[in-house]
Amino acid sequence: MGSGIVEPGDFADLLMVAITFIATVANILLWFTTRATLKVLVEQVRHQFVTSYSVAQGDVISAHRELFFGILNNPPLLESFTQANGLDTKAWEIEKISEFLINQVLIGYVNFKTAIISEIYFEGFKQDARSLFRYRTVCQHWARVSDIHSDDFRQFVETELLLHESVASEVKADPPSTEDPPNTNRELSIVG
Repeated sequence: MGSGIVEPGDFADLLMVAITFIATVANILLWFTTRATLKVLVEQVRHQFVTSYSVAQGDVISAHRELFFGILNNPPLLESFTQANGLDTKAWEIEKISEFLINQVLIGYVNFKTAIISEIYFEGFKQDARSLFRYRTVCQHWARVSDIHSDDFRQFVETELLLHESVASEVKADPPSTEDPPNTNRELSIVG
């Protein structure tokens, strides 16, 4: 054995050590790749979940809007509905439009919070949303319904969109308006 010749038993032991080493390294590499794959899958599932949530939220709001546009765009039905419920037709139309606009802002906010809209695009969205909250009727409707929205959305509207915090409290004191909204180039109308 002193002549440097490897005996068959020693060779088998060395071969077993080499195979064990290779198998261990392969298992460690497999563990790293499995871990990375699981991270990707978890992120895909999370993204799919938030996308589904956003789509569901949008579907609910779209169905709501479709239902009321069906009433708003059908004069006989609109007249029957408002009379049966003791509503002023014009005021109810304005209230529904204000509701649609607020719900549209909600969809954008949910899409931002769920990372469907990036921050750079959300800044432009906020500018548009701020202009909506400059309409007296939208502010009045917000004052009536703000407490039914989530705390985070309510805080977003009140800190990021409303011009002054006092606007919301002043509007709460005002009764719903039945006057025509101001005539601007952004005036909304229902097409029958």
